[in-house]
Parts: sequence; C-alpha cells; structure tokens
Amino acid sequence: MTRDVIRALGRRWYVIVVGLLVTVGLAWGAYRITPPTYTSSALILLLPSETTVGPGGNPFLALSNLDQPAGILVAYFSGTTAQAQVKEHSPTAQYTVAINSSTRGPIIEVDVTDKTSEGALSALDYITGQIPAELSSLQKQVDAPANAVITSMPLTVDQKAKADYSGTIRMVITAVVVGLLATGLIAFALDGLLLSRRARRQARAAREAPGTGTPGPAEPRGRRQPRSARRRAEKPVPAPEAAVETVPPPEGSADEASANESRADEASADESSADESSADEPSTDESAAGEVAVVAADAGRET
Repeated sequence: MTRDVIRALGRRWYVIVVGLLVTVGLAWGAYRITPPTYTSSALILLLPSETTVGPGGNPFLALSNLDQPAGILVAYFSGTTAQAQVKEHSPTAQYTVAINSSTRGPIIEVDVTDKTSEGALSALDYITGQIPAELSSLQKQVDAPANAVITSMPLTVDQKAKADYSGTIRMVITAVVVGLLATGLIAFALDGLLLSRRARRQARAAREAPGTGTPGPAEPRGRRQPRSARRRAEKPVPAPEAAVETVPPPEGSADEASANESRADEASADESSADESSADEPSTDESAAGEVAVVAADAGRET
C-alpha cells in the first residue's frame, strides 16, 4: 500500500509541486493573519501601615494580614469600571490582575497582552500606576487614618515585552498539515482517475481494432452461449495473406518475349502440318498388300 501511494505521488509530481507551493502560501497567510502577541508583567507588593509596623519595626514581618486588602484590590480591577478605563487607554490590550499563587503574601501579579510590544508596555505602566492610586482612593472612601493607610511598592516591572509565538505556530502547523493532506489526497485521487481512464481507452481500442482476435464483451450472467458460438469465438482468426508483389519485367525484354512467342508458334504450326501429311499418305506396307490382292484376283478370273 505504501509503495502504491509513493508511486502514485511520483507519477503526479506536478500536483505535488503545485500543492507544496499552495501549502507555503497557506502557511504565510496563517502567519500574517495570526501575528505573534506581546506580553509584559509586573509584581506589586502591599505594605502594612505605620500603626501595624510600629516604631522601628520591619514592614516585611507584618505582611500576613494584607491578603484581604490585596483581594479587594484584585476584585476592583476585575470589575467593569477598571476594565473600561484600561480599554480607553489601550484599546487592543488585554490584562489580568490576580494574587500571585507562587508566593505567600500580598503580592499582586499583573499580566498584559497586546498586539505590539509598545502597546503591552504602555498598558502595563498604566495599570501599575493605577494600583496605588486606587488603593489610596478605596481607603479614603472608608476614612482610614493616615497612619493606618496601606501602601504598595513595585517588586518587578518588565521593561521589554516578550513575543509569544504559540498562537502563530499553531496556526502555521495547522495550515501546513491541511495543505499537505489535501495535496496527497488530490494527487492520489487524480492518479487513480487517470489510470482508470487510460485502461478504459485501451480496452475500447482493443475491442474496436479489426483482426485482433479479441473476444467481444462478456455475456451477462445467467445466459450460456451455444457450443458452436463458443467454438467460433475461441477459434483464432487467421492472419491476412501477404500480398504478392508483382515485379515488372526489365526494360528491353518485351521484344525478346514476343520473338520467342513467334518462334514457338511457327514450330507448333510445322509439327501440326507434318502430322496431317503423315495421316493422309498411306504407308508402304499397305500399298504392297493392295497390289498382291489385285494380282490374285486377276489370276483367279483367268482360271
């Protein structure tokens, strides 16, 4: 089966060439339709208030009670109001704000995706700038004392967006696979169609060719030909006799032939006249016998 497929593809190599060109075009189109996306991320850490830390205290030792304020801030940026503000600033950007699951503590992770590197960095800067502003606004709305206000600080902020080719690679692979499968199927189907047509033409030509001895079409099942008809069908057809080529006489032999014919006619005429003369003249023996008979008759009368 594999050899048949390979042979069929080899016979229809021109289909393979055209199919490969079309496949390359599909891959290029898939790349243009789905360009790579660019991602950037940042980590924001919430810090406890002065009251919580105390005089001379270390803020990093008092982070355990900030999970709830971090959750409130994440919920705000997941709402429609914050999404509309980000959409207005960066129409093509998509973002997620969530608590970082890899660490224990009030660390907010911001991930931004955009079609361009500049768009991703711009949206990231906007969101990281809005986090401390919205955190301060939410605390003002509840009249939090100044010495009890929670603050934030950026831990990491990407300065260069990363290109993500995963979607592009998936689309290109899909286009290549579809193109190769379509090329193989079309080449194999076309080869089978052309071979069947060639076989039908050869069979028709063999049936229509005169003197080939090719039997006619088979009788339908259920009908048996007579024995004489089967014998006539099985009897081989004799080959046509070869034509006898008449060689023209060489030049100058016509006169010789007519002279020979004239001499042959004269010889036959002389022989005929000789035969007639010999038939009309009586032989010598017959003449002597007649004379003896006459003498005997005369002697008898004298007596």
